[in-house]
Amino acid sequence: MSYNPYASETGNPYAQSESANPYASNPYANDETYELDNVNQQGIPSTGNTAGNRLSSNDDFFSKIQVLKDDLNDYNGLINQLERLQVSALNAVSAEELNAIKAQIDSATNNLRSTQSLEIKPKLEELYTSCGGDADKEQQAENIRNQFRTAIQKFAKVDDSYRQSNQNKAIEQYQIVNPDATYNEARQFVDQIGDEQVFDEAIAMANRKGEAIAVLDEVKARHQEVLRAVQLTAELNELLNDLQELVFQQEEVITSANQNINVAQDQLERGDANVIKARDHAKKARKWKWILFWVCVILICVIVAAVVGGVVGSRNH
Repeated sequence: MSYNPYASETGNPYAQSESANPYASNPYANDETYELDNVNQQGIPSTGNTAGNRLSSNDDFFSKIQVLKDDLNDYNGLINQLERLQVSALNAVSAEELNAIKAQIDSATNNLRSTQSLEIKPKLEELYTSCGGDADKEQQAENIRNQFRTAIQKFAKVDDSYRQSNQNKAIEQYQIVNPDATYNEARQFVDQIGDEQVFDEAIAMANRKGEAIAVLDEVKARHQEVLRAVQLTAELNELLNDLQELVFQQEEVITSANQNINVAQDQLERGDANVIKARDHAKKARKWKWILFWVCVILICVIVAAVVGGVVGSRNH
């Protein structure tokens, strides 16, 4: 039985895979890919979920818009309620009736203060910071701000009208119990009604003391409403100033966004330059590696030729 040393092989033992041949593949073929990938990872930002994030951001923005619109509707409703209560207070015929209505006015006013300071204002500030330099979003935020400013101005106008009416009513009531008092004298008394001494002197001077006490109690109550309205007007003016400053806050956000865009653009440009530079380096490195390879091959051939020549020469001798 003869022995075939290649019987267990399925093919030519020299038919090895291409990877076994050191000359069949380029050991530097992946250099460029590696360098370019490295540049991409370091210099160019990923945009995988940009579209999805933008949609989510838009949904969140429009949700904030709707919430603010609902809050503004509630705010305007409270202003209308306050105006009706103020009309009732002006028609009150006694200090007791006026004080009862005042309690409702105070409640409505506090609700308005809470809505404007704790609900609408912080939400509007947040809305401005979420515009992200988008012109359409900025316009919608500006519309909401203008609606809020209009509502505040209406609130201030309603309350100022109530203040003036209360003051006029108090002057008329004082002149009833002191018919000899001029308008300026009555106005001065109303302005100083907080002084108990002035109040007591007015009662003492009145001919009808019982009626005077009741009327002057009402005058005093109306004077307190005038003082409350003055304080509220100052608060509303401050709030309007805060709203005006929102414009400057928005401009700062836009400036910051533009700066970020410029930085991103610079990074992209540097990334493109790095890609080109990496490609050039890869080509040069590949070129020099092949030159070195062929120099080595030539040197080996020269050495082999010299050795062979030496051997042949020695045999001839």
